[in-house]
Amino acid sequence: MLYKSVATARMCGVGVVLSALLSGGAHAADLLTKAPPLPYVDDNFWTRPYLFGDLGRTKLKEQGISLALTLGDEAVTNLSGGNKNTGANAGQLWFQAKADMGKLFGIQGGTVGLTLVDRFGDNLNTEAGIPALQLTNEVFGRGNILRLTELYYSQKLFDDRLELKGGRLPVGSDFFFGECEFINLTFCGGQPGNIQGGYIFNWPVSQWAGVAHFNLTKELKISAGVYDANPNYLTTSDPTVYFLPGVPNSSAASGVLVPVELTWSPSGPLYGTWRFGGWYDSASTIDGGLPGIIQTIPGVGGVPDQNLGDQRGRYGIYESILQRVTVDGPKAQGWYVFLNTTVADHRTSFQDYQTAFGVKHTGTFTWRPDDEVGFAVGTTHVNSAAFGPNAGGNEVPLEAWYGWQATGWMNLKFDAQYVINPGGRGFNGAGIKTDNAWVLGARTVVHF
Repeated sequence: MLYKSVATARMCGVGVVLSALLSGGAHAADLLTKAPPLPYVDDNFWTRPYLFGDLGRTKLKEQGISLALTLGDEAVTNLSGGNKNTGANAGQLWFQAKADMGKLFGIQGGTVGLTLVDRFGDNLNTEAGIPALQLTNEVFGRGNILRLTELYYSQKLFDDRLELKGGRLPVGSDFFFGECEFINLTFCGGQPGNIQGGYIFNWPVSQWAGVAHFNLTKELKISAGVYDANPNYLTTSDPTVYFLPGVPNSSAASGVLVPVELTWSPSGPLYGTWRFGGWYDSASTIDGGLPGIIQTIPGVGGVPDQNLGDQRGRYGIYESILQRVTVDGPKAQGWYVFLNTTVADHRTSFQDYQTAFGVKHTGTFTWRPDDEVGFAVGTTHVNSAAFGPNAGGNEVPLEAWYGWQATGWMNLKFDAQYVINPGGRGFNGAGIKTDNAWVLGARTVVHF
């Protein structure tokens, strides 16, 4: 085993975070999503891609089995905003394994994937009383438990033009924006799940699903999926028993989520990924905070007023552009930009649109070719038809960071956020106006 226990890994990760902060550095990246380490080439402690060395992984990969164990941690504190100044720390330890069925059993194009995620820590918004719509430490959420995030079989056919995939999958593994290099959730992972988290489940929550990807050309791909829509997947206790007070049969599957996406991936030095898509969910409309909603349950959404009948169906559209715009060095050095926009069904959505724009530069200094800087600004809108003083308001976060490639196996970031109008207009649950929030933080990612 790469690690004797999850608890041991956590303790080591916290120690790495503290030592990094005391030495004065910072950098890192659903999942926190930095590219995986480079192939193992030497055993120098500072430059090797894994903290504990190769441990036979290179040989296993040659035979068809890839293994990875990674810790991501976000330590944040608010200087203003909310009802008190305090800090919070949250993170996740995740194990990933892939089996190349061609190398192992001669089934060319086949892959079996497994991902386990254990999350821990606290939510700064809750600890500090910041009424923000989006998390200021995005890695928090969906319960401090061990989750089966991926267990799937994938098969490529027709000279790899068609890929069929099935099993337990998070929708964000195959659709939506795939980067997570910022600490505010507005700029991290799939936007539809950020604003429609009551029924679109981002990492680390998985659902039974089937997905198909078809390459129309070398650079153009169309994808479609069918996901089991069931609130049981959100529970942190017995997944077979999930009851919402006053809602009959709430433990049963409630429909299907169907995303469709067209992806253009220009190649060459100025490569990128341009996604255009939409989704339809056939389940009952249970998003919270709109007329006809009688109760809101954290992590689930609102419970429909049974007297209004069973309203069904909700939908949305999105675009996601991630593009390299300059080539400033022999590897990945250069400027990158992203632009994400999601618009959800106004009839059923408490948060009905979100947009985000950001830039990143890799190779900040010539003598630090792997260091980076990043900046982003975005907004999340509260439906004008929603209840409460935040209706019709826009939460506007700004975030900037400096990334330091501390070693071959550790990335660190120093980060600053400024959240304008948290909650949409700055009001908390008691209807009291709160200040804009200044949040400082550090993200650490360690590959074991």
